[in-house]
This record gives sequence, structure tokens and C-alpha cells, in this order.
Amino acid sequence: MFSFLKNKGILGINARNLLYIKPYNPKKAINLADDKIKTKQFLAARNIPVPKLYAVIKNIAELEKFDFNSLPSSFALKPNTGFGGEGIIPVTETKDGYYYTAGGNKLSREEIKDHIRDILDGRFSISNVSDIAFFEQYITADERVGKYSYEGLPDIRIVVHNLIPVMAMLRLPTKESKGKANLHMGAVGIGIDIAKGQTTYISCKNRIIEELPDGLPNIRGKIIPFWDEILNIASTVQLVTNLGYMAADICIDKNTGPILLEINARAGLGVQIANLAPLRKRLERIEGVKVNTPAKGVRIAKDMFGNIVEKGIAQISGKQVIGTTEKIEIIQKQNTLQVTAKIDTNRKVSILDEETALKSGLLDNAEDYDDEKSTLKIKFTIKGKRIHTVVEIERIDSKDYKMILGTRDLKEFLIDTNNDTDSKHQPRIINSEGSDMAKNKNKSTINFNKIDQKLINLDNKIKLLYHLRPINLETEKEKFFKDNKYNPKFEYPKMKFNTLEIFDEICKIETDESLLGKIFEAKKNEILKKINLLESINEEDFSKYSIELYGMPTTEEYEFCKKNIRENTIEDLKENQTVTGENSKAEFEKAFKKYSLNWKVRLKNDLVSNCIAGKNNSLFVKTKAIFSKDRIEELVIHEIETHILTAENGKHQPYMIFNRGLANYLITQEGLAMYNVEKQRNLLFVHNKKALSHIIAIYESMQYGFRKVFEILKELGIGEDQAFRSVLKAKRGFYNTAQKGAFTKDYIYFKGYFKVKNFVENGGNIKDLYIGKFDLDDLQIVKSIPGIRPAKILPHWLK
Repeated sequence: MFSFLKNKGILGINARNLLYIKPYNPKKAINLADDKIKTKQFLAARNIPVPKLYAVIKNIAELEKFDFNSLPSSFALKPNTGFGGEGIIPVTETKDGYYYTAGGNKLSREEIKDHIRDILDGRFSISNVSDIAFFEQYITADERVGKYSYEGLPDIRIVVHNLIPVMAMLRLPTKESKGKANLHMGAVGIGIDIAKGQTTYISCKNRIIEELPDGLPNIRGKIIPFWDEILNIASTVQLVTNLGYMAADICIDKNTGPILLEINARAGLGVQIANLAPLRKRLERIEGVKVNTPAKGVRIAKDMFGNIVEKGIAQISGKQVIGTTEKIEIIQKQNTLQVTAKIDTNRKVSILDEETALKSGLLDNAEDYDDEKSTLKIKFTIKGKRIHTVVEIERIDSKDYKMILGTRDLKEFLIDTNNDTDSKHQPRIINSEGSDMAKNKNKSTINFNKIDQKLINLDNKIKLLYHLRPINLETEKEKFFKDNKYNPKFEYPKMKFNTLEIFDEICKIETDESLLGKIFEAKKNEILKKINLLESINEEDFSKYSIELYGMPTTEEYEFCKKNIRENTIEDLKENQTVTGENSKAEFEKAFKKYSLNWKVRLKNDLVSNCIAGKNNSLFVKTKAIFSKDRIEELVIHEIETHILTAENGKHQPYMIFNRGLANYLITQEGLAMYNVEKQRNLLFVHNKKALSHIIAIYESMQYGFRKVFEILKELGIGEDQAFRSVLKAKRGFYNTAQKGAFTKDYIYFKGYFKVKNFVENGGNIKDLYIGKFDLDDLQIVKSIPGIRPAKILPHWLK
């Protein structure tokens, strides 16, 4: 589930119960909602369309006397106080004494009676007490909605509060849900724009998916029939039932139109995922709004919660008016830096261009710059007002502006979107990249430069390894070595980005079937996989999502590593050969100077790795790390003469994704680094205990907890410190590391090494791998892209 739901305006179960169900739903109203028969009788008497009731069976005696021949050929058998769609049998036809269900099952009368006995025994009851069975009208779905459903009946759930429909989704049965519109059973939820009745996002099992399962047609952008009538029914039901917070489940019959199936006084919260929107924020916005009629509630819902521009801002007074671009001055200690800023009301946090920040020296102040989060504290003036803020540092590929101002820094201003030299002849909008684009529905060309910048900015926000670095590592390590039975219990940083916003932005990016389109589409999918991984920290699916991203060692590869660790040893470091991380700084700086690179070495205390190339032209070195001179030379080859040189070459390509990295680029990058170290240092990969121990740690972690895997590595001759680091890398992403599962990222070193080795041995040109950051499998596609240049900077042994 989404871990950021707690603090981003998303409504959780506890908050729903305490803030909305308890104060707004009287017990009497809840009891009515829980009793489906009474609910429908009550609502039918008030002209709310409900399915026709055929018969009721209250006990075994009535069951034995019941005349099944009195039923129509089609009907729905339901438990009176059931929940979640459990216990419902939709019968589409009765023939020769058998009942044929919507799911394709053939049931005898005795099987139907057995099911009714289960209902009477309370098997499907919300309170696990004896229940009542009833037969009602079988609804045949309107084809405009039904064609997107697998066999069962789709319905529309509307959450209503204060007579205002707040959020809605279409629930579609799937093969996995066995024809039932139950999200927990595998049905899909489709978000609906309240204002238009138009479908938006597709969710399944708390994840956004790109298309419907079971080969069903595309559902996005479709208009729900009878939308205004559906909203009005939902609001009216709340008015007459006195439920202050409720959900109405409404279906569309092909003959009669909208019909209310049931009401729910404890509505689930999956509607938020389907809409990529926080329910709690919407509920808070309508708190105290005076609504007298359902019609007014519907109008307010459309005005407030549709995907339309909100009104009324022009009525605000006492604020300065700014245009869509403005000159601002960033205040530095010695002088000021003037830049043009683009106003973007779709963003919250402002962005400063990375290259501008580097050249101006703004990133040199360690007190203001947080290199982990890529954020910078700055002061700037706009229209005479001084703003103190924190901006994100990202690359902005625009000649017209080098800063994007988000809403957090625009509270004191009104924005005139016509105040721009390009907007004299037609209305213009600010898109989420901060760009000014004329509305043009007929535009068919794809702007890959904008997609390039957008994907890089989104990928920068993920900070995957930052979120997987335990914040209590040192204390847990100390406990681990004090207690020989202890398994570390790690804590992780709070999410630094809004997953819903990232999902939303990714879904908005359209590509095509061209080679470039396929490259960017693959990157989109990779970013979504990273989000899935972070959202499943400490959950059952964490290992699955890790394997989707990085792969998993096979049993043969595991045995290969064990065999080579046993047969090959590397002499331990001698004390007089070592230097600290702080003292190693000069050696790395020497390598930067050798290649004329404008990079800096930054010392950090809390790295998991001892040395790693990062963003913003920084090589991070762990302050307390101990390096041999040989190890420093290996790191120069690995980090600088492989990763950094490739990144620098990527800057010279037509798209910056070659600097940031195409989908799956890490496999080739780490494989190339391992291959280079082997060739330049004569350190055979099969002798590399560290790399091999990582593979064993991953493989064993899928079966055992931290302590057990640590002991396995020690038995193979791995030193305590290295064994701990290898298992730590494999167990990142788990709170209680005693559980099974692994973060499999370090498998890419092994996989990538053999991939690059085979490439070179089969006649491949290793210089091609320095063009930019990409997966070797994409080499031919990369080389065929117009404007791709040969690698400009190569390690000295390839020149």
C-alpha cells in the first residue's frame, strides 16, 4: 500500500472512522445501510430506483417450503447483511432444473439451496451472525459500460459527504475477481472526473496499471452514461438516509438506466488510488459548506472537484500581479544572480537549473545545499518582494528560463496568464514542465525534448537508494555484533516525494512507436517500477518488485559463486597499505584533473557504499572508510573512468537521458566497470570476493533472515565486516530483517560483467559503451538515433 498516505491528505481507515463515520453516521442510519432489504424498501418508497425484490428466505423452514418455480429465469441471490460482494450468485438463465451463473457455472437446485443455508448460517454476514437470503432482479449492464467488464456486473461507487459527491470510481469485474466488482478480489477501479463523468486512471490491487486485464478494450477517456442522474441519485440517497458519510453503489441497466445496488456506511478507500487524489483533502474543503438540496451538492462537486481550473482567484485583492515569466534576483553573499523564472501553478516546490547553480557557486555552500535531497536554501526577490525558500536542483533545458517557480513561493501574487508576449492571439496554459504551450488539440507530433527533461526530473525525485538506506544503521550494527542471535530492525527515511503526483505525471506523458518513443516508454515503466518497489518496503511484494527491476541470481550462478569463493582467495589488506576516506580525496581529485572534469569529491558519514558517483557532479566518499592504494586505483577505474566518463559523454548527446540513464542502463554500466577493473588491474572477476559474496547474500536472503545469511557467508571464508555489508545490501527494504526476501540490485554487477565480457569477446567495440548510459541490448537502437555522437572522452587505455 502507499506509505505516503499518512501525510499527503489521503484518508486512512482510522481517520475515516474517527473523523467521518463516528460523528456523521448515527447508529440507526448505519443499521439501515447494513440491512439491504430494509434499505431498498425504504429507498423505493422515496422514488430511488432499486432492483425489484422477488422473494425473501429468513430461515431453514422457509427454505424447505420455498417454490423455486416462482422465480423468473434470471435473478440475483444475495445475503442481506453481506459485504464486499461475498455470497452473491448472479443467475443469468434457468433451464432444465439448472441455474447458469454470470461466471459460467452450472448449479443444481440442491447447490443453490446449500448456498442459501450458508447465507442463513451467517457465512457472508458482516457481523458473522445468522442472516437472511433474498432474490432480486438480475441487472444486465448497459453495453456502453458492460463491454469493459469480464462477465460480471460493473458498478459505480460515489463517495458522498454533506450532500456533495466527493469522489467516484467505476468498478469492473475481472477474471481474477471471478466476475465480481470487488477490488480486494482483483477487480479494477477506474477513476472518474466528477465534473465530466469521464474515466481517468486504472487501478488494480492498489497499483496504477496502464490497461485493463483480460484483453478488454481501452477504458480511459470514456464518458459514463447518465452521469448527472447518477450523481443526483447518490446525493439524494444521503439526504433521505441521514448518513453523513457514505458510498452509493450504482449500476446502469441496459433497459432502465441507473439503479442503486446498495449503500455503504463504511466505504473503502481504494477510490483514492483510482483517482490519484487524496480524499481527506476533498472532505476538508467542503466542511461547513451549506448545502440544501442534492442539485446544489452536485453543482458544488463539479465546480470544486472536476479537473477544471478553479474560479474566484481574481477576486483576491492586495496582491501583486505577475506574468507567466518574470525576472528574479537570487541574493548571494557577494552579489546577486539575475535569472528568468517561469511560473508554474502545477508545481508546489520551485526548481533552479543545475548548471546555473553550479556555475554561480551556489552549491559550494555546504550549509545551504543538501546533496542527498538535491535541495538548496536560497533568497530571491521578485517584484520587490523578498522570498526565503528551498528549491530543488534539476536540469532545465530551456534557453528562455533557468528557474521554475512553484505555488509555495507564489502565495503573495496573482498570476496573469495573458501577461506574456506570446499570448496575444490565443489563450495559453502553463504545463507541468513549466513550459508555455498554446492549446492545440490537433497537434500530433511528439516533443521528445520535453519528454526527455520531464522524465529526468521525475527520475531525480525518486532517490531510490536514499529511501532504502537505514537511518539507524550504526546502532543496529552495534546490536548485531553484541548479540549473536540478533537480526537488525531497520528504519528508513520518510518518503521525500509524492507518489500520486509522480504517477499522475508519468501517465500524462505520451510517446509513440518510433525508436525514441520506445526508449522513453521503457524509461516511464522503469520509474513506475521504482515507485512500486519503494511503496512495498517491508511488504511481501518488495522482493518481487526488486526482481522485476534488477533480476535474481539463478541456482547455477549461486553455485558458481560459492565454488569460486572456496577456490580463490584474495590476500587481506595490510594496515600500512591503507588510507582513510578523507585522505583518499586527493587521489580522486587527481583523476578528475587528468580528464579535465569539473567534479568534486564530497565526504559523507552515512553511506552504505564506501564510494559512489552521485548527482550534481559529485563523487561521494564515506569519511570513515579504509582504502588500500590498490583499492583507490580500482575505484578510479570503476567510478571515474567508467561511470563518470560515460555520464559526461551522455551530456554531448541530443537527449539528456543518455546522461541520466536509459531503462536498465545499470546492468551495462556496472558490468562495464567490473570488466574494466579486471582488465586494467588484473583482478579476475572470479577472484572478487566482494562481488561474489553479494550474489550469495541475495540468493540466501530469499530463504533466510539476516543473521543466518551472515553465518553462511562467514562459513565460506568471508570476513565479518564484508559479510555484514553484503547482507546489509541484500536486506535493505526490510524493517525486520529476520524475514525472508532480498533487495537484488547487486546482482546487476554479476549479470552485467558477463554481458559485457561476451559482447567484447564476440567482436563488440567497447568504445560504443561510452556513448552514454544505456543497456547493451539497446545498442543498435541507440546508434540509429539521429544526432548520436561517438564518445568524446575515453579512458586513457582506449585512446
